[in-house]
Amino acid sequence: MEFIWKAKAVRETGGEGARLEVVEHLAHPTEAPLEGYLQPLTRPAPWRQLTLHLGGGTAVLEPGALQSLRGEIELGASLTGGGGGGLGGFLRGAVTAAATGEGLYKTVYRGTGVIHTELTRLHLLLGELRGEEVIVDDGAFVACAGDVTVGRHVNRGLAAALGSGEGRVQPKLSGTGVFALQSPVHPDEFQVLDLRNETLKVDGNLVVAYTGGLTFSVEKSSRGLLGSGRTGEGFVQVYRGSGRVWFAPTLPLRLPSALTPTLDA
Repeated sequence: MEFIWKAKAVRETGGEGARLEVVEHLAHPTEAPLEGYLQPLTRPAPWRQLTLHLGGGTAVLEPGALQSLRGEIELGASLTGGGGGGLGGFLRGAVTAAATGEGLYKTVYRGTGVIHTELTRLHLLLGELRGEEVIVDDGAFVACAGDVTVGRHVNRGLAAALGSGEGRVQPKLSGTGVFALQSPVHPDEFQVLDLRNETLKVDGNLVVAYTGGLTFSVEKSSRGLLGSGRTGEGFVQVYRGSGRVWFAPTLPLRLPSALTPTLDA
């Protein structure tokens, strides 16, 4: 059976000079079902994309995320997220990247118009920055808009616990505005935990983002407690202080290993 794809906006959030909208593309059969017959229908999984409406504001996209843009929008590149607009900014960013060995991490858009990102099977999670910092899991960042700087955060939690000097580089969003992340977990399954001078311990990489006011570390777990070792042999991720955590408890159900069929007893 043939299908056509129809687009539908499913959620949105906005800030000054910009609005983010998640569009879902659903498959619809081109033919009506036959009357009087049982006709099972297996639809292809939906595709999703982000639409950014700029009204004189600024947006930053992960390189490779752009599908198309329309309007009076200047394109640039920057290693300091929000700096360096236009061709001059792009060339300065490229030269700096070559000199430091860093990749062009941020693509900056300024002006008025509409931007569409590439289609993805992953879910798109929208969030808000309130004059703060948000540390994002590597590979989750898609875009942000507003007065937001995209920088780099070196996460040395597990490296410190293992006595290594190397750390994992993650995106760091700073300022005021809105952002979009991607994840295999549906947005309705996320828990945005508001910690108030508390401690959160997580066994596994189930946190997609957290605010910079929290202190992050990796600690050894007690034998038999939180001991599955998904973060490493006997280690758990620990968040202390006051701030917000974007927590995905159902992520293990979305992993390929969770799809392995089992026989009922």
